Amino acid sequence: MKKNFIALVLVALVASFGLFAAALPQPAELNLSTTISGINLMKLTTDQFNPATPSLTLFNNAPDNETTEVVSSAADTGTIAYLSILTNKRTGFTVTMTAEALDSATVGNDFLINYVVTAGTATYDTSNGSGTNTITVNSGIAGLTAFSYPVSVDLNDTEYDAALEDTYTGTVTFTYTTNA
Repeated sequence: MKKNFIALVLVALVASFGLFAAALPQPAELNLSTTISGINLMKLTTDQFNPATPSLTLFNNAPDNETTEVVSSAADTGTIAYLSILTNKRTGFTVTMTAEALDSATVGNDFLINYVVTAGTATYDTSNGSGTNTITVNSGIAGLTAFSYPVSVDLNDTEYDAALEDTYTGTVTFTYTTNA
């Protein structure tokens, strides 16, 4: 009888343990998700933009150099601005550069002053529209990254010296595209 009683107590304990075990709560889960938007910014700056830890704030606060640059034929102008880029695009980017010769708005003044503009390794010659006018960074971008390329202009001295007295203007255009 003692054995039956012990067996009955053990069955009751096992049954009651099962009731208490079923009452334990299931683990709670919190699922997280985020989306990082693409950052693809470009501007002309007065100084090279290459901070150790780039950020949108630093880029936005970098001094702009989007004014008219006065160039002369004295010699190569050297660096007149920096083409600065901030991106987190994993597949990279391409910048295409085009330029127009310096031209006068005065009626009857048909003189053009050609020049070669350089940005990093890209060049563009306004006299014939030639050059390797693209800067391409294909891959290897790991996180938010800054790039800064010196921009310089070299005027055609012969055309500069032969030009009529006047004001001449031209535009250099940088077009940024992301790579697929």
